[in-house]
Amino acid sequence: MVLLDPDHPYAGRFSEVCDRLWGVGTVCVYTDTSRWERAHAATWFARPRAVLAHYSAESGSLASAAEDLRRRHDVLAVIPHNELRVEPAVTLAEALGIAWADPNDVRRFRDKSALKQHLRSVPGGPRINATTAVRTLVDVRAAQSEGRYERFVLKPNDGMNNSQIGFFSSLSSDTEIDTYLAGVGGRLLVMEEFLDGDEYCVNGQVDDLGHVTIVSVYRTHHIAANGRTNLAASFESVRHDSPIFASTATYAASVVTAAGLRRSPFHMELIVDDAGPCLIEVGARLPGAGQAHDVATAHAGSVDAFELAAQHYLGLRAMHSQTPNWEAYDSLRLRTICGISDRTERIASVQGMEHVEAMPEFVRWVTRPSIGYRVRPTIDLASSPWLVTVSGSSHEHLDEIEGRIRHVLGWNGSGATRTGRVRQGYALLAKAGARAQSIPHMVRTRPASLAV
Repeated sequence: MVLLDPDHPYAGRFSEVCDRLWGVGTVCVYTDTSRWERAHAATWFARPRAVLAHYSAESGSLASAAEDLRRRHDVLAVIPHNELRVEPAVTLAEALGIAWADPNDVRRFRDKSALKQHLRSVPGGPRINATTAVRTLVDVRAAQSEGRYERFVLKPNDGMNNSQIGFFSSLSSDTEIDTYLAGVGGRLLVMEEFLDGDEYCVNGQVDDLGHVTIVSVYRTHHIAANGRTNLAASFESVRHDSPIFASTATYAASVVTAAGLRRSPFHMELIVDDAGPCLIEVGARLPGAGQAHDVATAHAGSVDAFELAAQHYLGLRAMHSQTPNWEAYDSLRLRTICGISDRTERIASVQGMEHVEAMPEFVRWVTRPSIGYRVRPTIDLASSPWLVTVSGSSHEHLDEIEGRIRHVLGWNGSGATRTGRVRQGYALLAKAGARAQSIPHMVRTRPASLAV
């Protein structure tokens, strides 16, 4: 199987699963050199058995790269291991003649406006809020004249990680909107009717016949910080036997069915208001924020999101039954807590990490607070300095655990000046760079170019 620009931890997990369960090796293809360099910092990269070859497709198109890949390897699948790889993965798979689903259906998942327009066109389809593709202030005001946007959201049409989202109303001035538009640099945006309610995430898998399996539902808890009123503070699993699980799962299945998705995992975000669930957005890929790893934990190992997704991408027989264990799921509440930073600096020291790891409720780090890492004020999920998953017996128990973690976990204690801390951070980075030179030559050798 092929991984494009495998610089995300999920890439390594897919490589390991495909090799261990089906004996399928990995071919890595890089569309730019910077991603190749980041990928080589990953420890999974040094496993010679699983990774068969590294190629550069930097100088040409994926369609032409497919010709050379076809000559060199028997490719079973191109696996999109995160949001940014969905569209290029389906393009390469289409050129290879092995697309796991209709390429047009998959591409719509990277076009928020087109996807919602399509869903609205499906007879008897799911509830969808008002949306309009916009780029300028004139576009925004024209849409408002239709009378459906008393309160509205602006965000990049191909965005992710809840980044560059603006909240506005009919009272917002031209200056406020123009300031936001200048910040996104002329990108195509989707203007959406604001939905006021509780936010949930729904994760699942679609098979080749369109049957939808829901594996988890989470509620997103927000706080106000750094000028944002809806910053994600945590994600908490919702019991399978609760009414909100039933309503959100049923709605999510109707969206995926109407979208025509096949043989793919999905991650959906939605709002539940007085009228019920309504789509915010949905990705044709595994969930982030550690939720893909949580699936096996929550179901006591009876479902593994990576194995389930790989099975359908490859089109091979399941090696395990992958049947959800809802009794285990309901017995364990999981919460992923998102770190919040209010300043920009380099991490020179971390306090409290050993206390967090010693907690009986500790499950895993999604993102560890790392020495040398440059933090900045948190405005979205991508700028959270750390994420940690814990388990608890109740919502109140998880609240208590979160409070303890936020109290003990920090960085750059009060003993040094800010300038001194930054200098320490840069010195640590230099040491890390020196250690990287000890990586075996086999791993550091640049990938061969595909004939494109």
